[in-house]
Amino acid sequence: MAVTHLKHGKPEAERAEDDARVRMSVEGFLADIAARGDVAGQTIFELARRFRILA
Repeated sequence: MAVTHLKHGKPEAERAEDDARVRMSVEGFLADIAARGDVAGQTIFELARRFRILA
């Protein structure tokens, strides 16, 4: 019985672009949390809202 691939992964270049976008987003989120310190709870709420929009 031959193996049939129903779906192939993204090309390496496309994965690298996705990884770079995720890295930039996370670095921005962390910088925002570091800068705003005491309002980190609000920042976490904002992040959760952003991720729902991105999903």
